[in-house]
Amino acid sequence: MTMTRRTIGVAAGALLTGALLLGGASVTLARGMTAAPTGGMMGGSSGGGMMGHRPQATAPYDLRFMDDMIMHHEGAIMSARMMISQSAHPELRDLARRIIAGQQAQVDQMRAWIRQWYPGKDAGPAGMGSGSGGMMSGGMMGGGMMGGGMMGGDTFDYMFLRMMIPHHQIAIDMSHDALTQAQHPLLKELARSIIRDQSAQITEMERYLQAWYGETSTRDLAGPMRGMMGGDNDPTL
Repeated sequence: MTMTRRTIGVAAGALLTGALLLGGASVTLARGMTAAPTGGMMGGSSGGGMMGHRPQATAPYDLRFMDDMIMHHEGAIMSARMMISQSAHPELRDLARRIIAGQQAQVDQMRAWIRQWYPGKDAGPAGMGSGSGGMMSGGMMGGGMMGGGMMGGDTFDYMFLRMMIPHHQIAIDMSHDALTQAQHPLLKELARSIIRDQSAQITEMERYLQAWYGETSTRDLAGPMRGMMGGDNDPTL
C-alpha cells in the first residue's frame, strides 16, 4: 500500500477538476489512461510529492474513511458546479445538481459524526465544494478560467462523463471496504448509500456516454486513475 485513502480522495478530485480545466488535452489523457504506472506524480511510499500528505496510521479506520470520503466528495462537488454552468445537456445539469445535493448532505453528515465520535479531530477545511468560497468557487469558475470559455459545450460534457464515472467507482470501492472495516453501523449504512447512489449515477452516465458519443463505460479507468496518482490497483487503499 503506497498511498493513504485520504491522498487518493484528494488527488482523484484534483485530477477530475484538472482534467475539466485542461480541456482538449485531457481528452487524450482520458483516452490513453490504460495502465497504472508505479509511483506517480502524487507521491509514493515515502509520502512525498505533490499530494504526499499522510494522516497518522494509528487513527481509527472510521475517522480516516470519513476524512478521505469528504475530500473525495468535495472534488466531485467542485466538478459538478462547473457542469451546471458549462454543460450543453440539461440532463447533465440535472445530474450535477443531484450530485451536489446528495454528496454535500453526506459531507455534512460525516463532519457531524467526526465532531460527535472524535472530539477535537478535524476533517480538514470545510467548503471546498460549497458556496462558501471554496477552491473552485471563485475566480477560476466565476468569470475566470472556466467562465472565459476555455472549454465548454460538448467537449466539457464528454470529459465530465469520462472522468466522473471512474471517480464514482473509486468512491464505491472505498465504500465496499468500509462495509467490512468500519466500526460504526451508521457509517456502514452511509457506505451502502454511497454504493447505491453512485452505482445508479454511473449507470446513468454510461447511458449518456453511449447515446451521445458512442462509447462504452470508463469505470475500468478507476484503477489506472489510482495508478496515475501514485497508488496501486488495490481498491482498499
